[in-house]
Amino acid sequence: MFHGKRMARLMLISLLTILLIVPTAFANDQVSLVFNGQELKADLYVENGVSYISAASLAKLPGINLDQEGYVALRSFFENKGGKVDWNGDNNQITVSWREKQGEWTADELIVESTAKMQELNTYKMKGEATMKMNIAGPTTGEVPEIPDTTIYQEAVYQQKPLAMYMLQTVKLPLEDMELTEDEQALFEQGNMVTEMVLTENAIYQKTPPFDKWIVQDLAELGMTEKLSNMLQTTPQQSLEMMREFGMINVFGEDAVIDGKEYYTVKTYVDGETFKKVIDDMLGEFDLVNLISTTQELTETDKQLTEEEMAQVVEETQKLVKQMLANLDLNYYIDSLINKDTLLTEYMRIDLNMNFGLDETIVPEGPVNFGMIIKGEYQLFDFGTVVKLPDVSNAITQEEFLAEMKQMMEEMPVETTEQAE
Repeated sequence: MFHGKRMARLMLISLLTILLIVPTAFANDQVSLVFNGQELKADLYVENGVSYISAASLAKLPGINLDQEGYVALRSFFENKGGKVDWNGDNNQITVSWREKQGEWTADELIVESTAKMQELNTYKMKGEATMKMNIAGPTTGEVPEIPDTTIYQEAVYQQKPLAMYMLQTVKLPLEDMELTEDEQALFEQGNMVTEMVLTENAIYQKTPPFDKWIVQDLAELGMTEKLSNMLQTTPQQSLEMMREFGMINVFGEDAVIDGKEYYTVKTYVDGETFKKVIDDMLGEFDLVNLISTTQELTETDKQLTEEEMAQVVEETQKLVKQMLANLDLNYYIDSLINKDTLLTEYMRIDLNMNFGLDETIVPEGPVNFGMIIKGEYQLFDFGTVVKLPDVSNAITQEEFLAEMKQMMEEMPVETTEQAE
């Protein structure tokens, strides 16, 4: 059976796979497309010397609103919008430049320059909110409580070097739509679930309700230290290379004015196929065994059995992640508003739509489809100010936390335990 514990593990892995995450395109092996300097996988073909691209592939690009089906003549489409299209017959490659440059900047160069300016200042604060919608559909749907729409408020401070980040996240829960007992509702003050996280170069600290304790996890044990450092502490040139690696395509949008300040708008599209490959590579370096083991209770009396069970859990999880990535359908867009005077990115908007399915090899009861939509707006401010982190000196390890949980459960009255089950 596809029980709640396994479902929870699946949702955890899917969320880990997202955080930072364009649907699968069907590329014709005979023709390649380079859009604003980035190779783009798209459904296209050439007939009688004319290149055609599917309306579905075009509609995925940022800044393009297209309400039609079938195929569109690629050259005429972009040239009618002021773009430039070239054809290289030697390697069957189409090159498109559209909204790639404004004034002295290309969209890529502006993103890189803004990144460099922010790195020079080293620190900033962030605040904003997002709405999240999730759904699960399939034969097991009745076994899983309906997930209500939620609003997520976030406040954060970030430091480039040495790496330091603090995030306070408040999830507004619609308790009236959730089937919770009075004791469970009491855990969430006024319907809010507040979590905190501190990230340093060596460790990640988390505090979640109802426990008023920091729990620490050594990043080295998870095999994340080098990869995380490389992602968060990059040079401008590395930033450009990372954009290419993740299949990011940048175009200029309409300029914006906020509180009398003028902003460039750079609209970013993330190529789903390229992103999936990067995530797959990252997960290949991730110590999955250690992650799972820190959430399992190990005792001397059942150590051998637990190791056998652990091997099975890891194998199932690896199969699950592989299938999830193979079936992932992803649309991810980012709007960056860059101050024309300071070249600092002061506002960001995200629009993420993710879907994936699991077949009978993972869920014996029948195929299950998962969907998630996240839309958010964030402001970045107070660049160059001193970053202050909470005191985490009294943090306990995952093992110590699990030991405390075990003791608490053992001390619970029998009738209370039965009610909880």
